Amino acid sequence: MYTHLGSVTLKTGEQMELGVVRCPDPSWARQIKPFLSHKGRETKDFFDAAFERPMDGLETRFYVGTIGGLLVTNVMVAGARGAGILGHVYTAPEHRRKGAYGQLMPVQMADTQRAGFRALTLGTGFETHAYRIYHGNGFRSIDGTSGRMKWLAQPDVEARYFRSGATSVRPARWDDWGPLNLLTYQPVQAGEELPRSWSFRVKGQGSLEGTFQALQRDIMRQTPITPLALESEHGATVGWAVLQPDNVAFGEGWLLDLYVHPGCAGDAGKLLDAVPWPDQGRVAAYTAGPEGYRTAALRDFGFRPIAELPDWLQVSGKPAPLRVLARGQMLRD
Repeated sequence: MYTHLGSVTLKTGEQMELGVVRCPDPSWARQIKPFLSHKGRETKDFFDAAFERPMDGLETRFYVGTIGGLLVTNVMVAGARGAGILGHVYTAPEHRRKGAYGQLMPVQMADTQRAGFRALTLGTGFETHAYRIYHGNGFRSIDGTSGRMKWLAQPDVEARYFRSGATSVRPARWDDWGPLNLLTYQPVQAGEELPRSWSFRVKGQGSLEGTFQALQRDIMRQTPITPLALESEHGATVGWAVLQPDNVAFGEGWLLDLYVHPGCAGDAGKLLDAVPWPDQGRVAAYTAGPEGYRTAALRDFGFRPIAELPDWLQVSGKPAPLRVLARGQMLRD
């Protein structure tokens, strides 16, 4: 569904119409998908799905600027429960340097807030032209040295979003995409057990925007992956557990990935209790230490240390060992 959001005058004097397309909307797919045809296969798969059908509780919005009915500039916001991802900003080459996206973004940000979003994350090049546009619209680098940025409607949004409360486990869904990215954008805590995620390739404070898409792609391709989410009573996704084939072991074992927000570390066992443990084959889990809630929870579920690779990872700028824990029996020929 398309909603008109106004019109602006570009530097050239041209009039550009502004609007938002709320997915699913197959009619707009015919213009937006070719406009973003330079994107990778996983993103294109997401576009195919988003324009055609509901994707769990994920809200996907494409904010567009058009001249004479033709698309000139675009940005996507996708998320749920107040947390979203801003991405796929693109302006047609022939319409660049006219201020097209610079005029679209403030309108998009105002509409995004009206829609209930209170936190947005994005990734871009540090101190680039795009970075400065985002900065001018309230986004800030999460570490002061990278283009991973976030915007908060109020300074205390994250404190309220991740506040303590009862939690429950359920299957992870597409609508966890934005909330999970906000979770992985949180600063590394003193003594935090790293890396945060093997499945999502997040060593410390970082983004799972692309790797979450890849996981969903593999699930759609019938790969036997079980992703679980830990959700708080306040609507925040505060942890995950992912059981999947361990491709490092040629598919002859399983990998268990576990992460929980520090404020909910005591609920890690809830996730493990819901994992459908395989009847055969060894399940491995990796950690670089220091030992914390993750190792303690894994030990409670029968995991034991079986190997350590000294100085295998760089964690917080220092070499750290990669420790392997495992449960179950090896497969036999």
